[in-house]
Amino acid sequence: MKKEYGFIAKIYDPLLYFFIHPLRKEVMNTLLDYKEKTILDLCCGTGDQFKLLAKNDFKNLHCLDVSRDMLCRAKKNSFNIKIYEEDATKTNFPNESFDLILISFAIHEKNRITQKNFLNETYRILKKDGSLLILDYNLNKKTSVLVKFIIYIIERIAGREHYVNFKSYIKNKGLLSLINTEKFKILENKQKDFRGTSIFFYKKV
Repeated sequence: MKKEYGFIAKIYDPLLYFFIHPLRKEVMNTLLDYKEKTILDLCCGTGDQFKLLAKNDFKNLHCLDVSRDMLCRAKKNSFNIKIYEEDATKTNFPNESFDLILISFAIHEKNRITQKNFLNETYRILKKDGSLLILDYNLNKKTSVLVKFIIYIIERIAGREHYVNFKSYIKNKGLLSLINTEKFKILENKQKDFRGTSIFFYKKV
């Protein structure tokens, strides 16, 4: 998987800009009350989401990714965002470090064990009563055949292991089968059928 990121990093932003950028803006609008809070983007990729937040006066931003290729692009025009090259399943942050954690299109690409470890680590480093925002695929009966086709093509381009994990994620009904309701309480699900995605907003319990 890590080797695939070198290729993905080169094509990610130009290939997906028109699909993802409206969702990035939707995420930003959801987080307007968090401008002064400590926010971490886990598996930040090229950092496009946080660059948008920084341009709109969000202050205490932290980005983490395991891919050096992705982070090289994240560091360009990074607006003083703190950037870390680490494994999101075992970070070096102390317990309860962040007010809000953002995970954007990162869960579906991992295998089941990694997904669970990822969310467990998220819980550990999130403050008591902290918030978790997850943007990821949510394919259902309302999602058009064309949108599903485009998403499957995009995921296939991302690489074999990535694609296998994506198909498993969809087969297992996505995020709803992964979230531990004893740890996270759902506050909102902004479903975007036209793009086959949802913005899930949780509170740590």
